[in-house]
Amino acid sequence: MNANQKKKHKLFNLFSRNLEYVKEHPEIRFKPDFKDGYICPLCFEVFFEKDLIDSGQNFLTLEDIPPKSLGGKVRALTCKKCNSVSGHKLDNNLLKRLTEIDFHSFLPNSETDTTFSLNENKVNGKVKIDKDGTFIINLDTKRSNPKESKQFIKDVFPPRTLYSPIHKLLNPEFIEPEYKSESFNFKKIEKSDEKRAEIALLRIAYLKAFSILGNGFFINGYLHKIREQIQNPDKDILHPVFWINYEFPQEMLGVNIIKEPKELRSFLIIFNLETKSSKRQFAICLPGPTEPGLEIYKNLEKKLCIRNGFVDIQTEHINENELLTKKGYEMVANFCWNKIASA
Repeated sequence: MNANQKKKHKLFNLFSRNLEYVKEHPEIRFKPDFKDGYICPLCFEVFFEKDLIDSGQNFLTLEDIPPKSLGGKVRALTCKKCNSVSGHKLDNNLLKRLTEIDFHSFLPNSETDTTFSLNENKVNGKVKIDKDGTFIINLDTKRSNPKESKQFIKDVFPPRTLYSPIHKLLNPEFIEPEYKSESFNFKKIEKSDEKRAEIALLRIAYLKAFSILGNGFFINGYLHKIREQIQNPDKDILHPVFWINYEFPQEMLGVNIIKEPKELRSFLIIFNLETKSSKRQFAICLPGPTEPGLEIYKNLEKKLCIRNGFVDIQTEHINENELLTKKGYEMVANFCWNKIASA
């Protein structure tokens, strides 16, 4: 058994045991019932230990939360279909969007694909900013029109006379003509889909909450719309405002509950994303099992998206230590929520 298979077995056993704890509650019913299974948190299909083997049309895969390319690590399992579709449609666009923002801010270690142009001739390439802030231009003539790229290079670097040291010795008063290349323009190429990048943030928050709170987190009727939006990123299923644009203290990373104001009461998932150039914090809201439910997203826009203002909120942090491993903590999401809702 290789390292990845060992990780898969460990996570399967962890979440499968946690699911059995949830099923022991008298109010919980599964129809049809099953034992020692794993629910993919995105499609809700049930998998068993045999599905840990990488074979067949669909099987369980390791899920990095956040994506590994953005500083995440393996925290759960998702089925191959959900992992592949989400990775292609969402995570790639999020990485592209963040790296585009890095370059727009001229951050070190950032880069962008571009098209250089001069005298109506164009050539494709890249502009990089190294760790010291130096701009580096790379022309890619293989991905450009041969005739235009040849003329572009000729215009930027025209033929010039190079004078030998002997010529300068024989003519002490000679001053070599100043060389100045032609100026040219470059256009930053935007490759990301901003909406898909935003849904990717919602997906990260949802999976992170599951990876901390376990299967008891699913006892929430509003989450089916979250899953539906993640599975259909190009549809307008939810109101588009998911996050709070505010830098929270690092000790709040993970799962929190917004207690006040009541119209913003929700789970607040806070996490960091890292690129080669930056580290950014994101705070995404997920609905709780009772009101205001999905209305939080409309309320967020009304309360927090006016003149970039910020409304004071009261929160409670949920300590994630051993929530998945100990019996009695499997319904912690609902316990904490009900405690706040009844206050």
